[in-house]
Amino acid sequence: MKQRIVTLLIGMILGMALLSGGYAAGTALTAAPTSQTFYVNGQRVQFEAYEIHGNNFIKLRDIGKAVDFAVDYDGSTNSVRINSTLPYQEEATPPVQTIRPSSAPQAPGNYTITTDHWSREDFSQRANPAVFTGVYDRALYNTIRQTLVDRGPGTAPAYTMVDKQNYGEVKRLLGRMDNTRWLEHYVPDNFTNYWQYLGYFAVSAKEPEQYQAARSFIQPVITQANQLISDREKVEYLHDYLCSLMAYDLKATAGIPRTFAPHSGETKGACGAYATAFSFLCGAADIPCFMVDSTNHSWNMVYADGQWLYVDVSADDLHGNKNALLVEAYPRHTDIAPEQTAFLKELLVPGSTK
Repeated sequence: MKQRIVTLLIGMILGMALLSGGYAAGTALTAAPTSQTFYVNGQRVQFEAYEIHGNNFIKLRDIGKAVDFAVDYDGSTNSVRINSTLPYQEEATPPVQTIRPSSAPQAPGNYTITTDHWSREDFSQRANPAVFTGVYDRALYNTIRQTLVDRGPGTAPAYTMVDKQNYGEVKRLLGRMDNTRWLEHYVPDNFTNYWQYLGYFAVSAKEPEQYQAARSFIQPVITQANQLISDREKVEYLHDYLCSLMAYDLKATAGIPRTFAPHSGETKGACGAYATAFSFLCGAADIPCFMVDSTNHSWNMVYADGQWLYVDVSADDLHGNKNALLVEAYPRHTDIAPEQTAFLKELLVPGSTK
């Protein structure tokens, strides 16, 4: 009887794996606790079971325990082994760390969550409450702000939930803050119950490997800029330096590794290349800065000496002036995401728009 049950289980597992793989390619799957009742040898048993697309899913170990056959995992071959001739034995598992509101950074181990958002503290209390609209809520603010403060997610990352309708918008928000580090959606490798929280959204912050040479190239410039007294002076110095490196060309593209590297002439690039490069310079000098876009142009905003100001290095370089350097208003340039911009200002400098 036990051998027949094991054979049946293997057939069910293979069938469900084939079904779920093909189905998931075109449709999002959802899991919900099942209402089914289960019996073993006429006795009712309780399983932690979930219904997914009309099928009941139960942990193989739970079935092994109920029917009494051995279930083992072989890490060397990445395979599950079932032996109907041996009795069931409990798996030796490492302690699970559950993130709770009062938790300190965790040691390496399993990572499990029990709520849909968490942060070490409510950073949003320092921000202008007017910026919290729609997807730009306090939970998202705390998630990103904690990463900015800690310069990385750490072992107890702040997190929230972002659904697929808003995922692209939040990714664009993070992309606008790229400088010497990239902010990206992050899911811990040891997350044990991700399947219950598929909208899980934490944020990582890391310097891309391809930026290391560029950081070394600009280090003398950053050292010189940091000797200046005010942030305005630093911004102007970095603005002029970038103008000396680049030449405006609407059809050209230039990334960070190409712009900040030894070359014999000016590097050609359009407005987006200038704005990206200027964010990189400001990030290296610890000056809050992000990119702003219209339908056909890109520029920057910087926080200098207590206020947010516009800087458009590409326009200044093209026209040979400084008309778009540290200006309070930028007429005829319409920001396509003003709510996102307001949220960004408060993320980088809490309370700066109050």
